[in-house]
Amino acid sequence: MRLVINMRFSRKALLVASLISAHSPEVLAEIEPYSCRNGAFPSYQDMKLGFVREGSSARSYFYDDDASCPHQDTCKTSAYIVPGDEVLVAKTQDGWSCVWYQGVDREFVGWMRSENLGLKLYEESYRLSDWVGEWRFTGTDTFLKITQVQKDGLKVSGEASWSNGRGLINFGSFDEIGTPSGMNLEVKSGDETYDCKVHLRLVREYLVVYDNKMCGGMNVNFDGVYLKKAS
Repeated sequence: MRLVINMRFSRKALLVASLISAHSPEVLAEIEPYSCRNGAFPSYQDMKLGFVREGSSARSYFYDDDASCPHQDTCKTSAYIVPGDEVLVAKTQDGWSCVWYQGVDREFVGWMRSENLGLKLYEESYRLSDWVGEWRFTGTDTFLKITQVQKDGLKVSGEASWSNGRGLINFGSFDEIGTPSGMNLEVKSGDETYDCKVHLRLVREYLVVYDNKMCGGMNVNFDGVYLKKAS
């Protein structure tokens, strides 16, 4: 695996709030159809397992999703992956695919040319044992623990935190039971608007998680793609 990191690209998830406040409504309308970034990726409804095809370019580059992107050459970042690397594909549009890739220490999310990618077939029905284990969001302290309860239930426990870097730390946690349906599982503390709700989607060995932002203090969430910790 060979990977070059563009620092502007790696900071994108941290700058979402600044981008929203800085851009005019007209620019936001131009960006939104091509939105593809770390924070939003787990919430996309379509999710497939893909790979960089052999015979494609030796380097498949990530492209930004700013205004006029990813179509312009200026949208091309210096981060790339190579043939054989595995990715998650969230959506495709006009010859581009929004992809996620797990690097050594962190994730990479961005647009990639669809012609460079292939899709992998995988089983969308899982055994309870496939869910069970401790799952980590690489590069963070956020984790989930899933255990089997009763015959067909799963108990999902999670802990997460957020820091402003100046001494303020907010925490979040949940401990709920649910029953998976195929590749999907939802656990929740209740049905009210402000109750914690967490959706989990298992795509082979990747656990894609998205919550309703009601599972902890301000800015705390469990959104991300998790990998199971080796036993």
